[in-house]
Amino acid sequence: MSLSQVPKGEKVTIVSLNLPEAGIKRLTSLGLIPGVRIRVLNNSLTETSLIECKGSRLALGRGLPRFIEVK
Repeated sequence: MSLSQVPKGEKVTIVSLNLPEAGIKRLTSLGLIPGVRIRVLNNSLTETSLIECKGSRLALGRGLPRFIEVK
């Protein structure tokens, strides 16, 4: 399932990043790599989504969570 489908408050593990190489480099530099557990703080397709990863809060632009596969 994609990160965009995860309800607020849920914890999930990143499985893969389905983006062009530049997008993958950007997300991995922020610590979003396969195997990492994250918690969804706010999820929206029309606004910025907010997640928590390794104690840091990260804002993901509109639509980006659709390309992050989680389980």
